[in-house]
Amino acid sequence: MSDASERKLERRVSERSGRSAETTGHRVSADTAEWMRWHERGKKILGVVGGLGPETGFRFSLNINDKFKAETGSQPHLIVVNLPITGESEERLIHGGVSEEHFRLLEETMALFNKAKVDLIAIPCNTVHVFIEELRAISKAPILSILEETAKKAAGLGIRCAGLLSSTKTVNERLHANELDKTGIAVIVPDNNAQGFVSDCIVRIINREATADDRHKLLEIMKGMERRGAQGIILGCTDLPLLISEPDAGLPVINTIAVLEDAVVSRLLETAELRKGPVN
Repeated sequence: MSDASERKLERRVSERSGRSAETTGHRVSADTAEWMRWHERGKKILGVVGGLGPETGFRFSLNINDKFKAETGSQPHLIVVNLPITGESEERLIHGGVSEEHFRLLEETMALFNKAKVDLIAIPCNTVHVFIEELRAISKAPILSILEETAKKAAGLGIRCAGLLSSTKTVNERLHANELDKTGIAVIVPDNNAQGFVSDCIVRIINREATADDRHKLLEIMKGMERRGAQGIILGCTDLPLLISEPDAGLPVINTIAVLEDAVVSRLLETAELRKGPVN
């Protein structure tokens, strides 16, 4: 991203919010010198976009912390932004609609991460990857794609036909299907009625209102996709693992949030000096 483009983005964010880009949504620490010393030590800063399923976002950050610490003996430097999404926009996007609110908040967060000089960005939500190319165009740091990483994982498992459980937006925009096509993997999705239920269920999971009946119905949908030829199931919404898991399914399950966690930790560990040594 060029300096001119960054200044343009900052002005746009500032005009919308009536505040400087540094204070949009969450305040960027003024202690830039300490962050620069962190960089000089070869350590990387990860920006995490949370709030897109709040429980999932914070579990993601905690898991990154634990996996990184297990390898290095120290915690990673994370900057987590919990997007203040309204329930109305959340539900509309999940069910396949348009949400300008999501994009506006994501755009503002990219400006914040640019200011913070993060080295890598992770967005633990499949659905908002509908915006990933626009976000990559305005971000100085690389943004890992949960879609790309999931396609690699499915190919590595030798799956040739995958069932997909995800939001209606993810299905309609072919977010996973387009990536899986590149590896020759076919995709099976639920019928319209079942897909509507899946999206409703995702909303209930986010709001912590999901029931045992919801879990049972999701498993039935997964079994139906298996009967149609699915060799594995992609949990293409990062909130679904809060309700179902691979042992429930009886066939291989790709947990997209776990896939993204592993990809992020791998990137953070690319600096060899971070590998675990003696703990004093």
